[in-house]
Amino acid sequence: MRITLLLAAHALGLALVEAYVVPFSQASNTSTSFLAPKRQKKRSLGKRDDSPSDYSWIKRWAAVGDSYTAGIGSGKPLGNPILDDPENTNWYCSRYDTAWPMIVNDALGGSVENFQFVGCSGDRTGGIYNQIKALEGDLDLVMLTAGGNDLCLAKLIEKCVLVPSGDSSCDSVIAIAQSNMESILKGNMKHLMAALDEKMNDDGVVIYNGYAQFFNTETEDCKDQPWAYATLWPGNSGLTIARRNIFNDFVVQINNIIRTVVEETSSNSDYKWKIGFSNWDPWVYDGVQGQMCDPDGSGDYPDPDQPDLQFFKPDTSVSDDDVDLKRRWEEYGPLVETRQAALAEVARRNLETGLYNSLLFNSANPGAEVKHRLDRRNPSPPGCPGDTDDEIQPPSIGLPDWVGKNFHPNERGHYTIASFALQTLVDTRAAVLDIEPPSCEAQDKFTCWQHDGDGSKAYASGDRLNEDYKDFCDSVTRPTGQSGWSYGKTYHKGTPDETGFLLSIAEGSTNYDKQECLDKMWAVINNCDGNDPENPMNWKFGGEYVHGDYTYQVNPQKDNRHWPVPKEAGGDCKGWYHGWWSSYVMHGYGWSSYDFGQKTLMKEAKDCIGGGLSMWRFEYFDEPDDDGNEWKADFNTPIWSRARCFANNKAQFAAGGFTHGCGGND
Repeated sequence: MRITLLLAAHALGLALVEAYVVPFSQASNTSTSFLAPKRQKKRSLGKRDDSPSDYSWIKRWAAVGDSYTAGIGSGKPLGNPILDDPENTNWYCSRYDTAWPMIVNDALGGSVENFQFVGCSGDRTGGIYNQIKALEGDLDLVMLTAGGNDLCLAKLIEKCVLVPSGDSSCDSVIAIAQSNMESILKGNMKHLMAALDEKMNDDGVVIYNGYAQFFNTETEDCKDQPWAYATLWPGNSGLTIARRNIFNDFVVQINNIIRTVVEETSSNSDYKWKIGFSNWDPWVYDGVQGQMCDPDGSGDYPDPDQPDLQFFKPDTSVSDDDVDLKRRWEEYGPLVETRQAALAEVARRNLETGLYNSLLFNSANPGAEVKHRLDRRNPSPPGCPGDTDDEIQPPSIGLPDWVGKNFHPNERGHYTIASFALQTLVDTRAAVLDIEPPSCEAQDKFTCWQHDGDGSKAYASGDRLNEDYKDFCDSVTRPTGQSGWSYGKTYHKGTPDETGFLLSIAEGSTNYDKQECLDKMWAVINNCDGNDPENPMNWKFGGEYVHGDYTYQVNPQKDNRHWPVPKEAGGDCKGWYHGWWSSYVMHGYGWSSYDFGQKTLMKEAKDCIGGGLSMWRFEYFDEPDDDGNEWKADFNTPIWSRARCFANNKAQFAAGGFTHGCGGND
């Protein structure tokens, strides 16, 4: 991944961006815009400079798309329903002055001569297709967001969160959203790409912005917060982790489809303009605490406990009234359970009537059916419940802006989108110029868990970890073609030496270098701990090595071990004579801490006594006993084994331990 410093008027900041840069494919639609006839020969921008971060080549550009482009709620409205000219759609489309297109336009500077801001809240790909067709052409740059409303976003928000009408209604809308994802979304996006070709200059650039996952899913606290503006179903499941995962997964799927659409254009080089995918999603959960339902958030909006929240949301802090309502529901809920179920069933049936009478669900082949209703080159309609026209959705997703802005980027979110879009623009422009984009050298960050903050008390045997990391790096499996992935493996589960190894690769990077893995894991294990007189046994606490887009972690798991760390192995031993056999009980710490004694104590005891070891039992304690011991072993041997194998510590020494001899009478 390449990193470039954005010197923009609004201090957009450093952004890590995934950018796919590919030539655009041949378009089949050659009809012209009614505003600007298609030129016989497009103006070529040429390669007027050798700096991809110089925006002076951008004279004419446009921002098209849905409410994420319009910027609903972000800043102040650009329009006025009373004073505006009837042809002005700023108010109708809920365009705002702190939307990412406005931020980008400021950053591009004074060279811009014409900026067409036509994104409209509520527009699906059909509406965005019409936006593109109506653009004045000769464009150097186009940026867009598109696709979310094809998943019936308005109904998802309404039926599942803001005005819920029971779980079954929510589940029905989720079903149609998933169906649209699989059946029409990719094709619709490709139609947008084809329409753009009529408007682009040679050597121009298109930036397709992705979406970001809404929710943190660490705890269930969010489920009990009052998200709904109104509901007849107080027993609605709410924003459970499971439901939040569904919303987040929709975003991941949309972004994957956008990425695929961009990648699939790479096989055709007939057109001379380039396209990049700007993925700001990882920033909201890895870069900052930007998601809703974050455990550190108070539920307030704005939230002083979560200043980097990237989305608008209702105030979901729990008041005394909310607690009282919940108490009354728990008290009287059973009395209205039957009525609630009946109402929910009516709502579900009414919703399904809209769903399954829609154009999309009334045919075994939705793609074929829409050809009878729309130009076959146009996007397919999503068939959302409540639609009366396939191409029309009310502005602001049918809700007032103070409601409709929820689940949309707030001002911070729009600065994030703008920052990532500009970074992708720089990378894509570099491809036009056939040069490497500006970049910063990867900065290494080295953290040792023992010395970080209060210091970790989890540690493991250095001998074990220095074997385990080699196996880990040998076993890493890279997902084919996937950008941004991780691989983890845990060793010695259920023992004091239990340790997790983790490799994480940021979005935009795909390669795996085994030798780098070996080098960085070795460094974490051996550079963090060693040459310490207070730790002569060289116990390892682990740590993290961040090398550019690659993060290597070694994470010992057991933090309730013998403390301070043992400076030598220890334990105790007793052996008792029973006539025909002898029994032994042994305790220990600082040795046999990874294998339940199988490869250490048991093996060496067998070798010493020459066979006959039986009734082997071994257990690790949940925490050290009063003498600091971490485990107990008991077993039987032939008689008179104590003096030659245990009282002299022969077996214990061979196993890496010590028990100060062995008492008893064997």
